Amino acid sequence: MIRSLSALAFFAFTALGAQAVTLDPQGRIRPDLLGQALAAQEAHKADIRETGRLVIVDYSLHSREPRLYVVNLQTGDVTAFRAAHGKGSDADHDGYLDSFSNESGSSASPQGAFVTAEEYVGKHGQSLRLDGLDATNSASRDRAIVVHAADYAEPDFLAQHGKLGRSNGCIVFSRADLTTFLAEVPEGTLLFVGK
Repeated sequence: MIRSLSALAFFAFTALGAQAVTLDPQGRIRPDLLGQALAAQEAHKADIRETGRLVIVDYSLHSREPRLYVVNLQTGDVTAFRAAHGKGSDADHDGYLDSFSNESGSSASPQGAFVTAEEYVGKHGQSLRLDGLDATNSASRDRAIVVHAADYAEPDFLAQHGKLGRSNGCIVFSRADLTTFLAEVPEGTLLFVGK
């Protein structure tokens, strides 16, 4: 049922009642990945808040491409950002994520459903903690898998190297994109990472 909604409409509940909203009218997100994220949102509804947003990361795409999507569940519109992945997921550093891992010390990106947690200021400046909701990402808080900005995700780095750099498993933005993301995505939002 959830998967078929991804191709048609999502029912948003507003002050006026249930309203059908076409998600991703721009067609930016792969329908199967959108369906998986919607299914995860339903499965984890007790662990998340109704924030009006859904975040999806499609690590099947090259790091030079926008591949993190913020879906506005009221309008269906999507905002896309570039995001770096973990170096343990891309040993040959070709810009493609080859594998996921939940293991400490792997420097790999974990997959599955997360909930956005508290903002804090750390060694990379303003950052956002993530709590893993699945067995594939249950160690995320202990591993300090967070959302932050770094020089290797800046447009100048991309222009010079043709790809973003790699993290220790974190989701990494340019500074400008991180500011926009943090303003758009409230605490308690489901973030789904897949490929």
